Amino acid sequence: MDALAVWLNGVKIAVVDQKRGRLSLAYTTDALDKYPLGSPLLSFSLALKRERYGHGVVRPFLDGLLPEGEARQAVAREFGVDRDDTYGLIRELGRDCAGALVIQHLDDPPPLPSTTFTAERLNDDEIAALVANLRSAPLGAGGRVRISLAGVQEKLLLTRMPDGAWGRPVNGTPSTHILKPEIPRFPNTVENEVFCMRVAKHLGLAVANVETTTIGGRKIIVVARYDRVVHSDGSVDRIHQEDFCQAFGVSPDKKYEEDGGPSLDRIAGILQTAAGPDSVETLLRAVTLNVLIGNGDAHAKNFSLLHHPSGALRLTPLYDLLSTLFYGDEQLAMYIDNVRRTNLVTADRIVNEARRWGMSKRRASEVITEILERVVDAVAVAAAETVGLPAEIPALVASQLAQLRSEFKI
Repeated sequence: MDALAVWLNGVKIAVVDQKRGRLSLAYTTDALDKYPLGSPLLSFSLALKRERYGHGVVRPFLDGLLPEGEARQAVAREFGVDRDDTYGLIRELGRDCAGALVIQHLDDPPPLPSTTFTAERLNDDEIAALVANLRSAPLGAGGRVRISLAGVQEKLLLTRMPDGAWGRPVNGTPSTHILKPEIPRFPNTVENEVFCMRVAKHLGLAVANVETTTIGGRKIIVVARYDRVVHSDGSVDRIHQEDFCQAFGVSPDKKYEEDGGPSLDRIAGILQTAAGPDSVETLLRAVTLNVLIGNGDAHAKNFSLLHHPSGALRLTPLYDLLSTLFYGDEQLAMYIDNVRRTNLVTADRIVNEARRWGMSKRRASEVITEILERVVDAVAVAAAETVGLPAEIPALVASQLAQLRSEFKI
């Protein structure tokens, strides 16, 4: 049978097939026996049920696992698949996806236990060649490397081995780190992102761990995957996650609210129902931070839900934090109380947005005030830690902060 098996935590939970270009997904008996009906096993858009899911919801979920834009075109060319052939692409790339899923041919044996020891060790020249070749081979995919990750930016997926060496994630080996080179048309993206991530960390927000390096003359930000837990013996736990486009069954090309994508209010609704008020407050802290750093690109694929094996759900650590305002981009990916430009958001607007989510005005003000009171120190420490950071970026944060603080009379 020409179908794909979807594996999660060692269990074949679903089968995906395609007939006349239409995708469908059915949960397996094993999944139905092991997990409660109605649980968001794969996704909120694919809650566990006995009936088959059709193309309209299956394709957006699978597309959400795949690269976007030119990266998708390049991997399609590499594997001889049409760029619009979602089924063909996930068949080729699904051995290591975001979260805990392993997607492979139905007749393939079960995935082997995850370990970094199965990675193919790389030397410095080999890593430099992979970085240099990212335009034609995004993610480092090709040959025995069958990996996928969403997004349009150039990135390389590697596995850090127990001795600290880098390896290629061949034959289903889980990748553990994402390496992102500086974007040529936007100078200092590495310093920009590292600084923003460190500001978040020093504010006490959960963020992916980051470091920097230089490979082949290109500045690189190295991001540790929060959906991988690597143990001292090299074994790896994959932790399932889904972004909020997947949660709402929305195609990645609609990740911006202006294109019909999810809003902050809708995201908060899922968090309130499934993850509780703590996650909603975390979302408010993230929104306040994004206004302060001028990050207008916080779209629905840059917020995700972590599915713990116990069934607990929470907002993932923050990732892809970048001051887009530094590059003159004022547009907000998701509106804040209907305001569409980052530099026009006021503290009152953030409070109003939180009240839409069901939070009291008093509690919203307390959460926002806490961030505003602590951000000066967080910025100072993050700036001192970030070599080569343009002074204009912390100055931009100071300007955004002054506007918000004056309204709250802090």
